[in-house]
Amino acid sequence: MNRLRNKVADLLIATDVAARGLDVDHLTHVVNYDVPSSTESYVHRIGRVGRAGREGVAITLADPRERRLLKNVERITKSSIAIEKVPTVADLHSRRLEITQATLREKLLEDDDDTQFQAVLEQLSDDFDIAEIALAAIRLAHDATSPETDQREIPDMSSKGGNDNYKGGRDDRGNKGGRDDRGGRDDRGGRDKGEKRSFSSEGMTRLYVSAGRNAGVRPKDLVGAFAGESPISGKQIGSIQITDRFSLIEVPDSAADEVLKAMRGVSIRGKKITVRRERF
Repeated sequence: MNRLRNKVADLLIATDVAARGLDVDHLTHVVNYDVPSSTESYVHRIGRVGRAGREGVAITLADPRERRLLKNVERITKSSIAIEKVPTVADLHSRRLEITQATLREKLLEDDDDTQFQAVLEQLSDDFDIAEIALAAIRLAHDATSPETDQREIPDMSSKGGNDNYKGGRDDRGNKGGRDDRGGRDDRGGRDKGEKRSFSSEGMTRLYVSAGRNAGVRPKDLVGAFAGESPISGKQIGSIQITDRFSLIEVPDSAADEVLKAMRGVSIRGKKITVRRERF
């Protein structure tokens, strides 16, 4: 907290306990990982920005089943919440290219002494076209300022998509990729405690995998196994749900039979698995 108040730290991850007591003048953004079930908690969270007449931005990561909670917040706070889709990988690439272009434009407008670089340009121009040199320099500048991007798309979160068990970022066990492994049925045919029935996304077939959290299975293990052993790629895999004793994974309808055939006898984390179509 002291580092944040002194502007040494730029980011603070906190629980609702801290959200009620935070008083930092220069906070500009609050990001809610989920929608609080209590409207009062939501108001306390977003109240950390825009204090004393200042403006601030509150962003809430939500999936379709949390829309009712958002409507609740709107009704009680008497304000509207704008709904936006998570940017695609292409959107991120485009935005970063815009930033690179703006950065280079500013550099070109600066009145700097570039004499020391002139010799490098002259030597390179003996072997390469000026346009090629410029493109290489732009690529170098872009790579230097752009962080690595996760190439996996986050599925469309529309309520009709059925893919309501996916969240961007990390899940609550710290697994990168943010596949939410809640939901589904247990091995006895019942449903996991407190979870709703979820259906396959349009154009997707849900497959049962006979290994789950108890076997140490993580979303990336399933993606790696299916993408490595079957004819589909990681980008074609839909939602993933992991329970204690089994997992559910979505694959394209058109490739389901081939995937089932390819996954016979495959092992995940040293355990031979059974893969079949989910039974309802």
